[in-house]
Amino acid sequence: MAADESVPFHSIQGSKTGAVERKFPRFPTALPCLYSKDDGPDWNGTTINLSLGGCAILGTTPVEKGDYLRVLIFPSSSQPPIEVGLAPVRWTIGEHFGVEFIMVTARDAQRLQSYLTFHDSA
Repeated sequence: MAADESVPFHSIQGSKTGAVERKFPRFPTALPCLYSKDDGPDWNGTTINLSLGGCAILGTTPVEKGDYLRVLIFPSSSQPPIEVGLAPVRWTIGEHFGVEFIMVTARDAQRLQSYLTFHDSA
């Protein structure tokens, strides 16, 4: 598989679907992000928690449950963003919303896993 080929994220992790409990631990964050719908304009947001399977975002532009987004997460100013090519909105409360990571390149999935592993051990 090419490093930039998008694949279903859960197939990389080997997780099971349909579980009632959380599949991945969440970590508090305050990372800048951009999100957009259907190749539309990018809107600013901040991740407020992050896991291998998704994140919660405090956004500047409202979205609706069921919207499909593209999300760029900026782990640092010296690194390119982690790109989530397909992230459906699973819940919304005011300016906060949660997305599930469905399509991520293998390279960005590895970068996300490395970021969370480093911050979990810190």
